[in-house]
Amino acid sequence: MFRISAETQITPQLALRYIVKHVLAREEQDRLYRYYIGEHAILSRPKDKRAANNRLVCNHAKYITDCTTGYFMGSPVQYRSRSGKDISSLKNILHGCDSATQDIDLARNSSIFGRSYEMLYFTDEKKPSLRLASIDPRQAFVVYDNTVEEKPLFGVYYIPQYSENDVAVGYRCYLCTRSEMIEFIATTGFALERIVSVSSHYFGDVPLIEYYNNGDCQGDFEQVTSLIDAYNLLQSDRINDKEQFVDAILLIKGQILGDTADEESETYRAIKEFGVMTMDDGGDARWLTRQFDESSVELLRKSLENDIHKFSGVPCMSDINFSGNSSGIAIRYKLLAFEQLTKIKERYFAEGLKLRVKMIANAVFAMSAELIDTDDIELYFTHTLPENESELAQTVNLLKDIVPREQLMKLLPFVTE
Repeated sequence: MFRISAETQITPQLALRYIVKHVLAREEQDRLYRYYIGEHAILSRPKDKRAANNRLVCNHAKYITDCTTGYFMGSPVQYRSRSGKDISSLKNILHGCDSATQDIDLARNSSIFGRSYEMLYFTDEKKPSLRLASIDPRQAFVVYDNTVEEKPLFGVYYIPQYSENDVAVGYRCYLCTRSEMIEFIATTGFALERIVSVSSHYFGDVPLIEYYNNGDCQGDFEQVTSLIDAYNLLQSDRINDKEQFVDAILLIKGQILGDTADEESETYRAIKEFGVMTMDDGGDARWLTRQFDESSVELLRKSLENDIHKFSGVPCMSDINFSGNSSGIAIRYKLLAFEQLTKIKERYFAEGLKLRVKMIANAVFAMSAELIDTDDIELYFTHTLPENESELAQTVNLLKDIVPREQLMKLLPFVTE
């Protein structure tokens, strides 16, 4: 986290200094993205000319991110009023911005990089409309004040620019403060070239929101990349062993194959072509092969895979523990660690969504004088977990004369309002 004094003057030159710091610290983010798309360390293993060198990528990183993102944000976030007020205007704005899709992108980036960014802006039209944009965390950051509140002072989004020949020519940068949006061009050496535009906005805060994946801003598979590397290495070497078993050396003992090198070569070719050979008395032939204990290797593979799922908190859905017709509560016990991980993500993600709602309310009030009470709005996350609807229906029926009907309806997963 970048932090400076709240009294610091915010200028494009200041933003460029922090862009340099961000670029220098981006190597870890690039590494995490490479793991997500399947470019793992095993692919750079050097090749030995005398041995097989298969390089298999078993992409647990993508599996972990896709599972957590789908479970956490597969169902859109619900916005409701505690007091029952009409918040249809807010819902219409979020629907027009396609916030559900934006939330999926934000959750995915948070899972990979440990944080994600969203920019709020208005379209450049005669009748501007509010839009949301998910920003690549490798091209954006937020700077906070150095107080205990850590309020955002400004955010920066920078985009590399290239010529027609695909040569880097500089950066197009957007500096977002609490009142202005400054667009400027920087050179490849991060020097200010020119300011393109300066415009005011009505969001009342920095319109570049940073979402945290957890308190340490770590990605969901970041701590298990070494285990993923070990798993890839083990699986690759298993294939290498099989390949080298096929390429075994034939040992011929007590048998003369020819008086000259040419005769020996001819005999070798005949053996290879016809697959048979004649032996003199006392002669012997056998294959020299590498011996390996497949059961021990399989035990190690299962151990590595179990550790990957254990320490990431993401279960293996193809595991035998998830087979059979399990009840809803049984499945929840099996997914307890996964559920706890998701609850942590939910708490931090909600902070960003509350800031989004607050800035939307500020913009709506500035443009139409309509007041949206953001303190009255509650967020509801629905996780895509298999439910036993029969059990839930029985529970609702038993409690119908005890618990208010509106509260009971919230127990049913197919009731969204």
